Amino acid sequence: MSVPADVIPVRLIGVLGSAAGNREIMLRARIILTVQELISALLKTVGNKFFRELLVDAGTDDPRSNVIILLNDQDCNIFDGLKTQIEPGTKVTIIPVAHGG
Repeated sequence: MSVPADVIPVRLIGVLGSAAGNREIMLRARIILTVQELISALLKTVGNKFFRELLVDAGTDDPRSNVIILLNDQDCNIFDGLKTQIEPGTKVTIIPVAHGG
């Protein structure tokens, strides 16, 4: 499946996909976005309080520490973290990690 040039495909794994009501969201992006901007756009697109609670910390609006964000299958933290720039066409995968105890 080819992706339009102005779209960032976002795959939501596990409970995030369930909370969003969709496992893949196509975000329109005519410009380069940072990971932080992508998260904000995703929250607006989904518009679901439960999804927001699972994805970001309420105090900072930063992704929770138990969420991994992959850009073309590589952790964004090996680049520039939340400041990493994402070009349209980049495949984004967001994975919640469950910790047991």
